[in-house]
Amino acid sequence: MAVFVAASDESSGRTPKDPFYFAGWVGLEEDWSRFFIPAWQERVLDGPPSIPYLHMTEIRSPEWRSKYGLTRLQAEDRVDAAFTLLDTMATLYPVGIHVNAGLFRDKFADSKVVAPKRKGRPFDPDYLCFLGYAFHILEYIAHEYPDAEKVDFIVERNGVITRYIQEFHSQIPNCLRALGDPSLAELVGELIPGDKTRVPLQAADVLCWHTARPAESMGIEDRRRYAKFAHRRGLLAELTKEEMDVLHAAIFP
Repeated sequence: MAVFVAASDESSGRTPKDPFYFAGWVGLEEDWSRFFIPAWQERVLDGPPSIPYLHMTEIRSPEWRSKYGLTRLQAEDRVDAAFTLLDTMATLYPVGIHVNAGLFRDKFADSKVVAPKRKGRPFDPDYLCFLGYAFHILEYIAHEYPDAEKVDFIVERNGVITRYIQEFHSQIPNCLRALGDPSLAELVGELIPGDKTRVPLQAADVLCWHTARPAESMGIEDRRRYAKFAHRRGLLAELTKEEMDVLHAAIFP
């Protein structure tokens, strides 16, 4: 029985009304642990000079690069190495979900996330996009790998948002049944919070950072790199108003 791992990241715009993206990669746990993670460590992180992780926002920061003795050209080489490795790992499948944040906030303006012993907080796009992302991942695995045992989800540890995502993750089987997909419930594995040093989360950051940016806002090198993702087999889907209505009914019956 095969175990799969999906690692994800999110990206929001500068204002609450900008598009919100949730994206990541799913693949066999064995492909991650035996092949991808050691290769990423060697080709992207070890250097010289070595860096503790690759995070797109930070590697573009002169202060961060200076801290680790990395020149701008060396930083660009690390990003190139990351793309080259991802390009060669055909067994990793990219999934991206985006939502019109303005439409979302209007739709869920009166909705609150409530968990035991915690204060209610606004229902942010993170939660709905995670659910949409998880559903598409599970559907893909069920279709392509009928012998799959489970799918574990790795998300970056992000304080209270992560704690509430854990609550939503625990309810995914119930949501699947409410949406008429009870067979997928058996595939739901663990939710694993991690930090930036987790290599699968670094790969998700690279995907999400580039996917969330309009082509006109990227430089020529970023556009060249993203072309490898843009033509790759995978899924990039928008949560429509109708889909939000369905998920709203499943979450808040």
